[in-house]
Amino acid sequence: MRKPDEMERHHNYVACRNAFVFYSIVLLIWSFWSFIETREVGWEFITLLIGVAVFWFTRLFLARKTG
Repeated sequence: MRKPDEMERHHNYVACRNAFVFYSIVLLIWSFWSFIETREVGWEFITLLIGVAVFWFTRLFLARKTG
């Protein structure tokens, strides 16, 4: 298995970013809709929070590791 070049890494970055934004927006809309209907925070909001936390902790870890 070969290492990806800069263009492939950039494509992977853009694809991951777009997927993260898409899933975050969908889970946010779903959690708002669920909250309006039931007046309770559902598991979709908790999933959104965990995903965002994993994203930011990973960025923080990698920034400290390289910097």
